[in-house]
Amino acid sequence: MKRRILFIPSTTSGGVYYYRCYTTMKSITSNTSEFEIEINNTFKFTDLEKDEIGKNYSIVWVHNGLYMTDIQNEFWKMIIYCKKNYGTKFILDLDDYWEYHKFHPAYNACMFNAFPDKMMINFKLFDYITTTTEYFKSVISEYFPESKIFVFPNAISLKDSQFSIKDKTKSTKLRLGITGGSSHTEDIKQLLEFPKYLTSKQLEQIELVFCGFDTSGERVEIDENGKVISKTKIDPKNNWWFKTENKFKDMLGDNYKRVETKDIVKGEFGKIYNDIDVILVPLDNNKFNRCKSELKFIEAGFTNTAIICSNVIPYNNFGVNGEDCLMPKEPNPKEWARVIKKILREPKLLERITLYNRIKVIGFRNLENITKDRIEFLRSI
Repeated sequence: MKRRILFIPSTTSGGVYYYRCYTTMKSITSNTSEFEIEINNTFKFTDLEKDEIGKNYSIVWVHNGLYMTDIQNEFWKMIIYCKKNYGTKFILDLDDYWEYHKFHPAYNACMFNAFPDKMMINFKLFDYITTTTEYFKSVISEYFPESKIFVFPNAISLKDSQFSIKDKTKSTKLRLGITGGSSHTEDIKQLLEFPKYLTSKQLEQIELVFCGFDTSGERVEIDENGKVISKTKIDPKNNWWFKTENKFKDMLGDNYKRVETKDIVKGEFGKIYNDIDVILVPLDNNKFNRCKSELKFIEAGFTNTAIICSNVIPYNNFGVNGEDCLMPKEPNPKEWARVIKKILREPKLLERITLYNRIKVIGFRNLENITKDRIEFLRSI
């Protein structure tokens, strides 16, 4: 008889959903007939739903487990009720530290909604925790039994066509890509003015490809109870990224290009790497960032893209400077420019770090292998 599992994602779009829920759950059911998995995040955790969850699922796997409304209390009640009445096992999946740094765009929402305090309650209620890196596991183990924390790294399937890029579009320039999200507004400042340290000849040899960042959106106002009061469209010209792009345009002129981000769940996002030879990944050294994963290494490896990244955890826990990546010695634009000059002078170095990272990632961060570990974990519960 199949064991039924309910996975409750924190969102049903974007990279978090794709890497921690959509592809991972699909891979489990494709590789074994032991489990039947339903993905659903529409619950209000009413009394009726609590019984439905308890009766129908022996395992409930939850991403993040944090809510900004009164649903949080009903969520906790559901866990207590199902464990007591049905013996349901609960797994919490974490891929981000629960207290955002002060420059994070969602910092105020995080603190207003008491996410750090809510996570401490989650730790008391869940039976197991799954996460992305050994470092993050060590942080979580300060609050939760280490023997019940399991590391399942982010991974990409060998069959994922959007990341199966072997032959990129042709270009006479070295295309440097920046492909992060809007939470990296502070991180990007360390390389923002790197073009000023390149000669005019070197500037003609590169093209900056800016992709993935928010250039539009809306401002959401909430009351003291977390209820949405209003939603206002943000004028792109007032957006931080719009201003950042203009700075790059001023320094690079025609050697700058924006590639609009694509939907990863629809299998489109990975194709942005067709137009990128080297991905630039700046990251400040703070606790929130140190708990991130080496996901950009994985995307780079699968798409035959070289990576230049900050010399901080999690990147220096995975990559080796000069072997499968390059790492600036200091977090400033002059040092980023020095590394970019190096690969302009040494094309063989670029080829080598691209190949070595690809070999490592294909071997150790393919979803097929990680799925085997997830299945063994589920069998043990």
